Amino acid sequence: MELPEIKIVNVVGSCDLKTPMNLEEIYPLIENAEYDPERYHCIYIRTPGIKRLVTIFKSGKLNTAGSKSIEEAKKAVLEVVDKLNELGFTDKKPEVKIYNLVANISLNKEFNLEELSEHFGAEYEPEQFPGAVLKTENPKATFLIFKSGKIIINGVKSNEELESAVNWILEKLKS
Repeated sequence: MELPEIKIVNVVGSCDLKTPMNLEEIYPLIENAEYDPERYHCIYIRTPGIKRLVTIFKSGKLNTAGSKSIEEAKKAVLEVVDKLNELGFTDKKPEVKIYNLVANISLNKEFNLEELSEHFGAEYEPEQFPGAVLKTENPKATFLIFKSGKIIINGVKSNEELESAVNWILEKLKS
């Protein structure tokens, strides 16, 4: 079966510099940074025109969210790490780990969500959420299936896992 277009809408990742960070010193030196210690316990770095975010914590951990690809997420974090290295706050080049990809597909057909929940054991509580929620272990993923035929895939950690999850759900829905 031909795969529908898979659109990645969010990539979440992080790295650990294993070096404490002085956020008060770093903040004024980083472009597009926001830091309000009264409200946040980290520095937020938002690139104008891009919905991506990188955060720096005192512990030396950096997180990212909002990228549209794994490569973009890793690049965003490593650009901040390079800046911290350049400014002398660290000399590390850590591995960026990806923790979650969120993607969606559209199957251009309507689903009967009550039937689907009975057949697959998906959770469907229309009073609480307009879609059926199907959690799987192999592949490890969560699928939000909507009547309109749109499906959101969440919880995978690589492009390969994402493709495997899409193939899995297509096979299940075909039967």
